[in-house]
Amino acid sequence: MEVSFISQSKKITAGFILLLTVIMGAFLTGDSQRTVHLGFSEKPGYYDEVIELKILGSDGNRVYYTLDGSDPGTDGILYEPDKPIILTDASANPNVYSARTDTSTAFLSDLVETYSSGAEEPGYTVPDYPVDKCNVVRAAAFDKKGNCLDTITGVYFVGFQDKIGYDKIYTASIVTDPDNLFDYDRGIYVTGSTFEEAKDTIFGSDGEGNDSVLEHRSWYWWTSNYSNRGIEWEREAVVTIFDEGKEQVLSENCGIRIQGGGSRGMLPKSIGCYARRDYGGSYNFQTPLFQEEIYPHKFVFFSGGDDNVFKLMDYLANTMEKDLAFSTMDFIPCAVFLNGEYWGVYYMTENYNRDFISSHYNVEEDNVIMVKNGELAEGKGQEVRLFEEMVSFIAGNDMTLEENYERACRLIDVDSYIDYYAAQTYIARYGDWPGGNYAAWRTRKSEGSAYGDCRWRWMLFDVNSGALAVDMVEADIFVSIPQSDVVFQSLYQNEAFRAKFAERLLYIGREIYSEENCQAFLEDYVQRMREPVAAGSLRFYNDARREEFDRNVENISLFFEGRYDAIWSSLTENMGEEWLRKNGIQK
Repeated sequence: MEVSFISQSKKITAGFILLLTVIMGAFLTGDSQRTVHLGFSEKPGYYDEVIELKILGSDGNRVYYTLDGSDPGTDGILYEPDKPIILTDASANPNVYSARTDTSTAFLSDLVETYSSGAEEPGYTVPDYPVDKCNVVRAAAFDKKGNCLDTITGVYFVGFQDKIGYDKIYTASIVTDPDNLFDYDRGIYVTGSTFEEAKDTIFGSDGEGNDSVLEHRSWYWWTSNYSNRGIEWEREAVVTIFDEGKEQVLSENCGIRIQGGGSRGMLPKSIGCYARRDYGGSYNFQTPLFQEEIYPHKFVFFSGGDDNVFKLMDYLANTMEKDLAFSTMDFIPCAVFLNGEYWGVYYMTENYNRDFISSHYNVEEDNVIMVKNGELAEGKGQEVRLFEEMVSFIAGNDMTLEENYERACRLIDVDSYIDYYAAQTYIARYGDWPGGNYAAWRTRKSEGSAYGDCRWRWMLFDVNSGALAVDMVEADIFVSIPQSDVVFQSLYQNEAFRAKFAERLLYIGREIYSEENCQAFLEDYVQRMREPVAAGSLRFYNDARREEFDRNVENISLFFEGRYDAIWSSLTENMGEEWLRKNGIQK
């Protein structure tokens, strides 16, 4: 009995020690891994006076911070709690990133003059004055072992109350480690090693130039770091956005990439922003930037493409045509700061992808097929063939036969197609359209809903080169469209299509682009954008270009003044006034 009692006591003691060990281990582990949440004593935003900024929430851990946009590490500035960070108007600080000349091949004047095909040097300069700047504060907390416990980024616009170019528009800050943008090998905003490696191909190894490569290759198409695409050329950044009232509406970690075609070589460059679970914990941004209850996966800081000085054409077309039967994007004017330095005026825009289509048209996201410029942008495998088969059927069959036309109308939403082509005809798009810069979408399978019917619908984008030109006011687009578009050429043979096209073309002139609507839009554009565009022009050209801005607006106004009469003349010449009258179509 005694032996049994002692044995049982030992078991109880051993069990108690084990339990105590587990409890102490859990306590110690929990203490060493306590969650740290850094914060700032002043919220990011706009301030009229100097700020004394404190970093809070370190819980006794060491905190390091940076002021140049670089990732905060133990090689940064050690934060001392009794010494707040003094933030003043940073605009007087020397230009750093805006002083670089490796951001476009256009700065290589000799090469541009010798080799560039079809495009002159644009006249980019580095600013000869201190550009506006905001304060970027990035901080990180580290434990004794050097583990990073938390990071935080804040942007502070101090003394901006008297600065010109920020009223009536949003403001955005993009902050990322400078190497992500400007490093020779991995920087996405510079010519970099990609350009150096491509020189022989671009110019010819013998220095004489390679004519087969150079043909139709302007300086902005020359291969560079910024022309690289894909997730490998995406970099993590913190994007913070303030609305017109200077209230913060978004601040999130996301991925950024250079966006566009030839405009990648221009200044400023468009930047796509991607929500990722790896960056911010979600596939979607947590702010409905454009419409209520729509949380985008991606949006773009759009520089204007070929219209990157005045930034009017895409903004005008997408805004004015938004109630027609095809997709358009919302545009929000926005001044952008890159790692604290002013980087020009942009638009925040939506982006065409499957979540855009799903949220705008109430169809299943995984059921979306989208084709852009003849290539599959959303979908699976070889589904681009569905678009090709539609084109092949309509182009290869007689659309004057009712059964063929009815089948065509089951393949495409003819209202979307007609509105899209009529609107682009009215604004006199030419050159890179309709042979390029087109997009369309459909559902893979029928959902039994208004838009889930497997018919192709059209999408407007890239209206920033050949359109809205005053010297094109009398252009007869009917002649050029069929030459570039076999679908339109075939559908145009059908009288019902032709009559509806003429009706919608005149409707767009009378209602969408009425004198009243055009005047109201242009007046708002001038009031909202004249000074921001001047500030952006000064940044990249050392010239505010206000007179050119006014002249550009006047030319577009003149285009609309004469366009309706020119369209009616074109209709009568191509369709015949008697045929129009017989079909009830009047001026």
